[in-house]
Amino acid sequence: MVAFFKTPVGALLFKQTRVLWAGMVLTFFIELVALSPIIYMLNTYDRVVSSRSLVTLISLTVVLVLVYLFSGTMEWVRTQIMVRLALKLDWELGPDVFDAAYRNQTKNKEVNIHQLLGDLVSFKQFITSGPALALMEVPMALIAVLVGLMMHPILAVFTAAAMVLLLITTYVQQKLTSSVLMSANNQYAQANRKAMMLMRHIETSYAMGMESAARKLWYEEHKKYLEMQTSASELAGSVGGMIGLLNKLLPSLALGLGAYLAIYDMITASMVFAASMLINKAIGPIQKILGHWKHIIEARQAYQRLNDLLLGYHTQPKAMPLPAPKGHLVLKDVSVTPPLCKEPVLEGLNFDAQPGSILAVVGPMGSGKSTLAKALVGLWAPSKGAIRLDGVEMSGWDRDEIGPHLGYVSQDVGFFDGTVAQNIARLGEVDPDAVVQATQRVGMHEVILKFPMGYNTPIGDGSAFVMSGGQRQRLSIARAIYKNPKLLILDEPNSALDDEGEKILARLVLEFKQQGSTIVAVTHRPALLGLADRLLVLQAGKAVALGPTQEVIQMFQQKQAAQASVNGEAS
Repeated sequence: MVAFFKTPVGALLFKQTRVLWAGMVLTFFIELVALSPIIYMLNTYDRVVSSRSLVTLISLTVVLVLVYLFSGTMEWVRTQIMVRLALKLDWELGPDVFDAAYRNQTKNKEVNIHQLLGDLVSFKQFITSGPALALMEVPMALIAVLVGLMMHPILAVFTAAAMVLLLITTYVQQKLTSSVLMSANNQYAQANRKAMMLMRHIETSYAMGMESAARKLWYEEHKKYLEMQTSASELAGSVGGMIGLLNKLLPSLALGLGAYLAIYDMITASMVFAASMLINKAIGPIQKILGHWKHIIEARQAYQRLNDLLLGYHTQPKAMPLPAPKGHLVLKDVSVTPPLCKEPVLEGLNFDAQPGSILAVVGPMGSGKSTLAKALVGLWAPSKGAIRLDGVEMSGWDRDEIGPHLGYVSQDVGFFDGTVAQNIARLGEVDPDAVVQATQRVGMHEVILKFPMGYNTPIGDGSAFVMSGGQRQRLSIARAIYKNPKLLILDEPNSALDDEGEKILARLVLEFKQQGSTIVAVTHRPALLGLADRLLVLQAGKAVALGPTQEVIQMFQQKQAAQASVNGEAS
């Protein structure tokens, strides 16, 4: 129990201990009131029937109605308490779950955000609905044993034995079905991930006639789930049949036992029927648990997944507030091993990029250029060495604080579901003047005005509006330069630009240099290479040259000339 409250979800529930206790106390009284029909029946048979007193009958009935009204009020209060607890859970954990999933996704860790948010909903529903209430009611079954003891010790023993028997069958069911159900649920999630992956690549599969192969790939996973689910259902059905038999048999046996005791004048005739009702009351919570068993297992899995996710999130040190960066970028003996890679893609990288300078990065495919870009923006942390901005490691900067001061253009240009203005403003509060300024600087203002709804035109995956590759890249650059960041990381920013677009980009880069920003540009196009103060040449993940651009270019030209001379002499 102590370990439970040390988990992120458990710790939050621990903060709400008073609320939980209030719910349990209310449940206790609700269950206590639920014994009223037994008491009413005993008094009706023993006092009303024997005395033929109408006044007594009316009095007992009025009391019973009042008791039920009180019970209904308590149930309403309990519902409100548990709903507020669930909302508190969602308010507290929802943002953390999203942030943790988001961070894991940036590290290429396998994350199913849909499932995790669904887990949060499942756990919240578990607290507010039948499963949690059924668990709360289990201790109240002991009251039935005490009432039975007041009627006759034999009834108390029988009631306790019935509860123990059902608890044993519940435990057996848990042992037999829990692991199978958990495996089935995990396999279901795996099949869903496979389906989502295949849908993401639907164009490729459709174009090359891969639909059958893709469907087969998904169905293999889905078939495993169906087999597991069938196995779990068969096991649950076998145990469930035994439990169903007990649920029907025990009240009848209690009725027979009561009749036996009445024959020998050990109890009154009214207690015979009360005994049967008492058994139903004792085994009721256990029956509810069995009825909600699948939901309890699902809630347990959801709880485990949420805690596994949040444990790593809550142990991460919080970044300290820092002043706005000036753009001084330093790499010291940096090696980067991307997620899912065993070996580093970049090794032993060192350079110093001052504010108001342009560093161009070139190299063949697979040399580590894009890996460097991702590391510079903090997406991938160095496996060795340090990347520092103004003397502070990238991991030490709060992402919300550094974000407005950092511009990034990736090779894979993508936009969020929203308007053109919202995307340029990075999903934050839209500054119209800053948005227009950014689009004017990339030559897109007049083009956007011709869009169906201008700056309010929806774009992103959910939009049917289509832009050209050059327009998309220009918008991506506009987003990167929004409100003049101090550090610009450009990964092949002109790959889809025409001549005019390249001229605009070159002018922009010079403007940002003049205003004191630091620019690191991964490129192979002469338009940017000619503007660079320094040139970094990567090959097989290592720096083979670093220095003033013209000196590096001349060095390689001399090497090529020397190699050509050697080849000419050899021939």
